[in-house]
Amino acid sequence: MKIQAILKEYKVSYQEGGSHPHVRPGWIGVDCPWCGRGANKYHLGINLSGSFASCWRCGSRPLADVLVELTNLPPSLCYDLVKSIDKGGLAPLSERRRGKLVIPIGVGPMLPVHRKYLSNQRRLDPDEIAQLWGVQGIGLAAEYAWRLWIPVYHFGEVVSWTTRAIGTGMRYLHAPPEQESVPIKSVLYGSDLVRHAVIICEGPIDAWTIGPGAVATCGLGYTREQLIKLSQFSVKVVCFDSEFQAQKRARRLARQLQVFPGETYVVELQTGKDPNEADRREIMELRKTYLE
Repeated sequence: MKIQAILKEYKVSYQEGGSHPHVRPGWIGVDCPWCGRGANKYHLGINLSGSFASCWRCGSRPLADVLVELTNLPPSLCYDLVKSIDKGGLAPLSERRRGKLVIPIGVGPMLPVHRKYLSNQRRLDPDEIAQLWGVQGIGLAAEYAWRLWIPVYHFGEVVSWTTRAIGTGMRYLHAPPEQESVPIKSVLYGSDLVRHAVIICEGPIDAWTIGPGAVATCGLGYTREQLIKLSQFSVKVVCFDSEFQAQKRARRLARQLQVFPGETYVVELQTGKDPNEADRREIMELRKTYLE
């Protein structure tokens, strides 16, 4: 059974990928029952290949929970419906597998020191970062001590991870190759929360600052796999740091993306060297112009 048949049977309004500005190919769009019921904005996407769902505002949701809210059916019946869904579309993890995902020792809910770093130094809401992006913390540990642990999702599955120092030390330390199931540089951080338009950043903190709709290449460099994934969005906005080398790389990426269908833009922030340092009014305007 296809997800469209389930939605039709229970009279749930939806949009196919490409038929609405907020719904990209490979997805079904519905109104989010938690933050947009009856709005006809279709911010919650149900992926056709992975049978998972994520809201552009609320983050990822178990598909069974989404069906409970949309259909008012008992949870047990919704779990059975999810099991019956035909997953014969795109293979979500056709990327080359590298190894088995290994979570480092010490990962757990953020400690006060992690929360203070996000709220005081980064002007971000720790609860929102944990809920939307799945971020946790590492305290005393043999490796990665006093860092944020940042999972990398791809089609609803954690395939890799990176860490961010909250004090001294290298800013980002990625998972070793043998501890990730798909290479971090062959996917786009945050892509599960993107619909028709994407704002392309360098690092996760920049993506958190802009919010759902932003992705990170996890470094100034980008790979061919990431370029191909970016080409699939109808609106592509490159928002790298304002430093000379970053803007040079941003223009190069934009030139490569311009050969694909859709619109491509380069944005240079005026109030900070990166999205997290920029004035929040400029970030809100960026979202309003390209994402909303």
